[in-house]
Amino acid sequence: MKRKSISAVLTAFMLLTATGCGSSQPSSETNEAGNGEYVLKIGEAQGALCHAPLQVAMEKGFLDDEGIKWERVDFGKGDIQAALGAGTIDCGFGLIGKFIQPIENGLNMVITAGMHTGCTKLLVRKDSGITSVSDLKGKKIGVSSLASSEAVTAKRLLYSNGFDISAGSSDIEFLVYSTTDQPIALQNGAVDAICTPDPIASQAETEYDLLALMDTATTEPYASEYCCVTFVSTELAEKHPDIAAKFTDACLKASAWVAANPDEAAKIQVESEYVSGDVDTNAGILKTYEFRPSVQGGYDALANVTNELKEIGLLNEATDTDALIERSFKRFDSVPDSYEAVGDNFNPVS
Repeated sequence: MKRKSISAVLTAFMLLTATGCGSSQPSSETNEAGNGEYVLKIGEAQGALCHAPLQVAMEKGFLDDEGIKWERVDFGKGDIQAALGAGTIDCGFGLIGKFIQPIENGLNMVITAGMHTGCTKLLVRKDSGITSVSDLKGKKIGVSSLASSEAVTAKRLLYSNGFDISAGSSDIEFLVYSTTDQPIALQNGAVDAICTPDPIASQAETEYDLLALMDTATTEPYASEYCCVTFVSTELAEKHPDIAAKFTDACLKASAWVAANPDEAAKIQVESEYVSGDVDTNAGILKTYEFRPSVQGGYDALANVTNELKEIGLLNEATDTDALIERSFKRFDSVPDSYEAVGDNFNPVS
């Protein structure tokens, strides 16, 4: 299947226009083909190795098999939440930790399923004298954004180890570096640790012989918690629930397919230019994740992270977490909890 895409330049223009006009959503006509059929706008950016299920769903035809008309919106290095809020995209894939606070603040999205575990590491130099999380007290951690999922995960880890993570605390300092610049910042001493996602995390760990103080693929409780999830806009879920359900269903199947075919998935990612790097190396990283997609698993991860963020003070004191969890998740009667890939077929799992 030939991949469909919208140029990053056009996307940026659409986002700027929508934001400048103060409109949070496009008119319904912008998402309709000439015959009036809805065209799903799928947000995806290059460089995300852990987005393999969504990339495979597009490249292997799982979305087409569902009868969905779709277009890929490449928002480059932009913010997926801004793209969603501006109506530039309808759905996508991402790390759950970065979505909860924006949803609390009114972002128009709902999570629909968990896709896999793993994909984030907290790394230090082996000659730094830092051998445990407790040794990070008073140190600096590099992250891509103070609101990134990696920053949220690091704060959860630090809090569980007795750190004061409140603003102004001297226990820890977070500094912002681009994901690709973080390993260099660590090497030159600008930061004492980095918390970053794959493939940069695993590549840096190998290239610079770093020590992983946390690996969400192996460190509990994160190793048992879905990190990446599918999401759709609340408008799509309300006005086109059949399309939202089919998108979720296709991604569940694609994640099960990646579990059964990690080497081929890595090849697709590189050849289709979703990620760079060596196919064999990337496949090895994918094999450290658990691609066992689950609707309930996504809900459980949402509940776990939401409640913990409230406990450590990253959500508003007045927020009702139960209500927030319920409005942040959407189930579809037509979508099973999971799938198991058996050859070219998929067995639903309840």
